[in-house]
Amino acid sequence: MLNLIENTVTKIDELIKEHLPESKYQFELYDLTTDTRHFRGYDEPFHWASVYKLFLVAEIIKMAEDGVLNLDDQIMLHKDLYTRGSCVTRYLTYLDELTYLDACKMAIATSDALCADELLAVVGINRFNELFNKANCTSSNLYWNLNDLMAKVLLAAKVDIRKGHFLGTEEFFSVYKTTFDEILQKNYTHVKDLNNCWHFILNVYLNEKYAEVFKECFQLNNVYSRLTPYTEFSKFGLFGKTGQLFLSIVNNEIGAITNKYTKTIYGYFSILTKDNRVRFFQSCDAFALIGLELAGLYEKLYETKLI
Repeated sequence: MLNLIENTVTKIDELIKEHLPESKYQFELYDLTTDTRHFRGYDEPFHWASVYKLFLVAEIIKMAEDGVLNLDDQIMLHKDLYTRGSCVTRYLTYLDELTYLDACKMAIATSDALCADELLAVVGINRFNELFNKANCTSSNLYWNLNDLMAKVLLAAKVDIRKGHFLGTEEFFSVYKTTFDEILQKNYTHVKDLNNCWHFILNVYLNEKYAEVFKECFQLNNVYSRLTPYTEFSKFGLFGKTGQLFLSIVNNEIGAITNKYTKTIYGYFSILTKDNRVRFFQSCDAFALIGLELAGLYEKLYETKLI
């Protein structure tokens, strides 16, 4: 069984190198059946991008468990205050509030930045980081709202990033490398932390009732996921959170490997990439191939009764 897992991880490593040749990356598969971790790539800090929203949702649910808030209560959407980032809710003219639970679902399923900003204001940066401290994840820190920070840095650039001929040039990548390097000083994470925190949340942090609520949120189909659509016909789903920063220069995916029918979780995986210099769809295609390999691995383990 370990040989099958290692062979698949090696193949995934080769796929990343082939399709994202100039990228830095981290990949880790944490298999629960064998309690083993399989790491490849650069062992250094990487960007969060929107994957932080998954753990933000977990903390909101923990606050509900602790009686600090009620998931059925309404949270106001301050569209005049939070205006950056991708979101659906900002453009719904007559929608001014959602329940906490619906805001959590929107933050995961559509990566809604407005909902995430409102939830982060409720949780607070200190409490968010404390979650990772409790999980003994020492290589992660969130300093502030990533959309606001990135916009602030880019506005200080001396070039007009909106010009079409600028996209994809060496100057373009130079500007963004400077930007992302600055962000990385205070906003960073690591695949090992992400997988550890997954396990901590589901098995230690949340009680059974609220762990099920968390599962309900992250097992929604994520409209931006590069993995889930390609595993539609598999028994195994790869449910979690997608993250990217500008045209996929940073491209991330984290997920729980789940039997769709029994809802049993067999493991976690995290992929973090940076310095991607390929077209957006090429980066996403690479992730789709990784998803197929992961689903295929657990299909094979299931069919041979190894899990």
